[in-house]
Amino acid sequence: MMEMGNTRELVVHHELKGITPEMIDWWWDNIDTTERYNMWHPESHLSFEWEYVEGDKHIGRIHRVTETIGDTQVTLRIRWEDPDMLPIARIYGHANAACTLDDENEPMSWLLHEYEAMEGGTKIRSTFMLPAEAPDWFIESLRKHNEEEMARFSVFLPALYAEHGNE
Repeated sequence: MMEMGNTRELVVHHELKGITPEMIDWWWDNIDTTERYNMWHPESHLSFEWEYVEGDKHIGRIHRVTETIGDTQVTLRIRWEDPDMLPIARIYGHANAACTLDDENEPMSWLLHEYEAMEGGTKIRSTFMLPAEAPDWFIESLRKHNEEEMARFSVFLPALYAEHGNE
């Protein structure tokens, strides 16, 4: 289990034009196939599957993803969490929270995507709380990966939400 005082934090800020917080809220509950996961980052998101689907909306559910961070392929077990229960301070009204799990189902790292409307779009703050031993190359590769996937929302999310947002 990760010690709370023994971490590294990465914070990435985004401004997305033409995207509403409601679109992003819908996305978290509907990113449920490899095809959709791949839309978010076509070069790096390789697979998505549910491991555990019980829970209120997405909180408590666990999915397994394979993706590349930099030149490294990783398979992650990600559990959706209650954003108000994370060890990361929250400032925006909309949020999606998760942790990556080890083989004993203990959190290894934490993630909070939080966001709110701005003129013409949405501003997002993505905060990653990582183990202290995470190497610098991984931190910088994760920053780049996060910047690329968040920028993709403007490419696919408006049309996907318009077509499926009422489901």
